[in-house]
Amino acid sequence: MLEILLDGDKNLLKKSKRVAKIDDTIRNISASLVTTMISSQGVGLAAPQCGILKQIIVILINQEPKVFINPEITNTSQQKEVGEEGCLSIPETFIKKERYSQITIKYRDLKGHPHLETYEGFTARVIQHEIDHLYGILMTSDT
Repeated sequence: MLEILLDGDKNLLKKSKRVAKIDDTIRNISASLVTTMISSQGVGLAAPQCGILKQIIVILINQEPKVFINPEITNTSQQKEVGEEGCLSIPETFIKKERYSQITIKYRDLKGHPHLETYEGFTARVIQHEIDHLYGILMTSDT
């Protein structure tokens, strides 16, 4: 299990680097992120939250963990929704945040295969939250 950095740690404000090669090291990091997320009762976790400045996020979709490598939002709905968000790096804090209600993202899986998928509702919210972490943006940021 990995240590989750807490608000105030300067590493949370740094931008992550794209993953150039998906190898056993990346697969091991991803597995550790999944274990940490589940053990911490989270629904999403980004590598930088554990001090790993790589573009990797993990989320739970229908209770199943999914890994997104180099995720990039390629399209959004015009409609936005305000919903409550929490963050494992900011324990016991919940805020209302506006997010796109539907997003399309491209990413690579653990085998390096490219994907283009559309998500909506809560899953879209979690993905947007975790992608923000890759750019050093916390839910409490104004951006």
